[in-house]
Amino acid sequence: MSRAKIYGFLACIISIVIGLLFFYYAFFCVLNSSVKEIENLNNYSYYSISVPIVLVTLSILGLGFWIGWTILSIKVVPPMPELGEKKDYARIKAFFLCLFTLLLAILFLYGVYIKSYWSLAIPAATVTLVILGMVFWVGTAIILTRSTLPDNKQ
Repeated sequence: MSRAKIYGFLACIISIVIGLLFFYYAFFCVLNSSVKEIENLNNYSYYSISVPIVLVTLSILGLGFWIGWTILSIKVVPPMPELGEKKDYARIKAFFLCLFTLLLAILFLYGVYIKSYWSLAIPAATVTLVILGMVFWVGTAIILTRSTLPDNKQ
């Protein structure tokens, strides 16, 4: 087995193990203990944890709102007349995207304001699992790529 495939397997195994450990300690262990411990943190400790999560979450929600707003505000003439006759639901979907992202942002900021554990845990889990998923995807891409070199040249 080539060195690249070994690294691919290692990347997949490590990302799965870290993801499972994160999920276990961030959610299952919290359910068995007191979630109110986050309220015992002083303000500096709480905000040092929450500010990076708030910035990333609001950036992602802002991007979703911006995409919806762009679709709502753009004025385009259909290139072919037969396309104009079909129902176009893009503006309705864009409106609900804007509305949904605004509601999520308000709910998230309220959760941060009242120092809710879940308002920080859910975005942190999402970002962590997406990054681990990307590492897993790269690992599988390394594993599944074929070598174009002949066997005697490897």
